[in-house]
Amino acid sequence: MVYEFDSEIKMLEGKMKWKVVYFPYSVRETFNTNGKVSVQITVDGHEFEHTLLPSKNGHYFVYNEFIRRDVHKELGDKLHVILKKCEENRTIVLPDYISKNLAEQHILDTFLNQPDYMKREQINYIEIAKKEETKSNRILALINKLKDK
Repeated sequence: MVYEFDSEIKMLEGKMKWKVVYFPYSVRETFNTNGKVSVQITVDGHEFEHTLLPSKNGHYFVYNEFIRRDVHKELGDKLHVILKKCEENRTIVLPDYISKNLAEQHILDTFLNQPDYMKREQINYIEIAKKEETKSNRILALINKLKDK
């Protein structure tokens, strides 16, 4: 089933200083869970794979840098969202340049053995960098972190 709604970009309450968009329906009733839900979203016409996360104020998705760059809206602005649950397992796409760097350092297997959410987070952190120098620095930091494991 597809859910279409307008929602405001808000700050998540608590320690995490994330901009989020709340899902205006009960995830318990809609998806039969109180936990995380993998979803496909279209935000103001731009498509993304994402996750609904639980909080005391209801489920939300993070208004991350990838969405912000495409949508160009900020805290307090309204978004038009079309959301549906992902029924198939999502795959992680490891860009070749990251894979090559990890393989050269003999830590590709260490990276691949991490939980999916960590791999996704690490890849996204590298990918959102605007400058190639920043990407290189972030890859080097990841390499050092994985070598310490």
